[in-house]
Amino acid sequence: MAETAQREMLRPLPDPLGGLRTAVRYEATQSGALVGGDVYGAVRTPFGVRLFIGDAMGKGLSAAGTAMEALGAFRSLAQRERRLSALAQRMDTVLAGRDGGVDFVTALLIEVADGSESAELVCCGHPPPLLIRAGRATFVDVLPPSPPLGLFGLQDDWCRASTVPLADNDRLLLYTDGVTEARDAKGEFYPLAERAAVLNDDDPGTFLDVLTADLIHYSMGKLDDDAALLLIDFGEVRARARQARAESCQSPQKSATRPIR
Repeated sequence: MAETAQREMLRPLPDPLGGLRTAVRYEATQSGALVGGDVYGAVRTPFGVRLFIGDAMGKGLSAAGTAMEALGAFRSLAQRERRLSALAQRMDTVLAGRDGGVDFVTALLIEVADGSESAELVCCGHPPPLLIRAGRATFVDVLPPSPPLGLFGLQDDWCRASTVPLADNDRLLLYTDGVTEARDAKGEFYPLAERAAVLNDDDPGTFLDVLTADLIHYSMGKLDDDAALLLIDFGEVRARARQARAESCQSPQKSATRPIR
């Protein structure tokens, strides 16, 4: 894959984005490659902020090609599909229609509507996000399971979404399994929740820098799989919700003063 295409996958996320602060870090394991099969994205849409993290089947340039396809579908379709579950369904259709065999991407899609005090999530065979709140870190376990993108044909039911209530200064940490499946010299998996709670820093970028360094040190510098981390800092959730309600109440008054033609 050309270097320009690889850099397109590593495009920095907007920060801030619709009142949210974001940060991302990526570690590719293949020598000489900027990226592998892990992919992420975030866009501002008419429906709110939408974020995506995924992990394509396989390794190397083949996986990177599948990941690029998923990222392109996300960036395009996120602006048009009203429901998050429908967005996942459309992305699945794009991947299922690729030539060259069965390609799939585990994925987590998140939407935060303007002024909302909750986040909507769709999980497609991907590890659950980590909720960091008031000094504690716990995995979100309310996600209805769906197959990875590209494999929705294996189920009969429509892809479903779930909701996570938010409090001020909550954070969601999205990641790929290269993080949680990293091992130390004893073969123990990386304790992401424990380490994230201890290393959490007010600055999103600093937090992910320290967490990434800790992950690499834990695995003795030998990650077995690509690893991606995407942090969403929700900040003052209630203040944004109050502002949105106030603006909503003012809108009818403005429309009522328009002259009738």
